[in-house]
Amino acid sequence: MAAPTPPLAVPPPIESLRILVGYDGSEPSYRAVQWALRMAQWGGASVVVVHAATPPPTVMEPRTDEEQSSEAEAIRLTLRDLERDASRIGIRLEAHSREGSPVQVLLDAAAEFHADWILVGTRGLRGAPRALLGSVSGALVDRAKRPVTVVP
Repeated sequence: MAAPTPPLAVPPPIESLRILVGYDGSEPSYRAVQWALRMAQWGGASVVVVHAATPPPTVMEPRTDEEQSSEAEAIRLTLRDLERDASRIGIRLEAHSREGSPVQVLLDAAAEFHADWILVGTRGLRGAPRALLGSVSGALVDRAKRPVTVVP
């Protein structure tokens, strides 16, 4: 007699799907946001974009307060623009910026916002890339308790 087959995990209907996207200002993370918006437009999912505000550990020279402020302002404006653009096409998008390690910020945000799915870019702005994935995307794939898609 064969062992019983465990029940399949059934994903939520797409209209109730919550997609969390990690955004760091890089081109791959922007493509991840665009991918999430296409999915939301197709099926009515909601999107939460989260930016982890930490300076890259590979910065060789100290950054001035003005440089740090300018970078933070650019991210803030981009997040605001994403919310506005999504709203124009009928997509629910929330954008947040949090202090801390990108991996931990995204894991915490996934739990806080009850995300069903995490999207991130392949490589961001956090130093030397790993063989195929960036360090953040690789760690998320290893540690997340929900599906993670890495967008090239």
